Amino acid sequence: MAGGALLAGCTSTQGGTASPAQSPSASEPGSPESPSSGGGGTQSITDACSLLEMSDLSSYGKFHDPVKKSIGGARSCSYRQQIASASDDSKVIGVDVRDTASVAQVNDNGGGVLDKDINGRKAKESPGDTALPACTLALPVGDASRVDVSLIGADSADQACQIAEAVAKAAVEPRLPKG
Repeated sequence: MAGGALLAGCTSTQGGTASPAQSPSASEPGSPESPSSGGGGTQSITDACSLLEMSDLSSYGKFHDPVKKSIGGARSCSYRQQIASASDDSKVIGVDVRDTASVAQVNDNGGGVLDKDINGRKAKESPGDTALPACTLALPVGDASRVDVSLIGADSADQACQIAEAVAKAAVEPRLPKG
């Protein structure tokens, strides 16, 4: 099949020396055109904040500028919601890029680990329990890496998971390498 694809490009005569074409997707792992595999699926994501922007969160309130960190080997970006008074709850929405952790390694936050489909990706969701109004949604990128979308500070774990899933579907997953 690869030979057929190479021959399909030879439809006109042109002077010069024939040489194999160089495919940018073959030489650039993690580019959108090449499938991601193994633990290197997230290596092309150098900035976790590139996966979630302030404008993606506008329907959930006003947020402070993102904070970038490295936490436990993950590249992290978090947005803390601005509050009007000290009695208000403040949500924190975060994105963590994990180069060496697969979705099979998602921790149970108290509410079990559930299978989810996020725009065709076989994701895992880990809601908190009644004492922890939080949720982590893990999106696979390759076989051994993932990107987590998490939310803490919601009214309930169910609400946290609804928001995390909506943010993942609309903003984060479409920006991930395909494969």
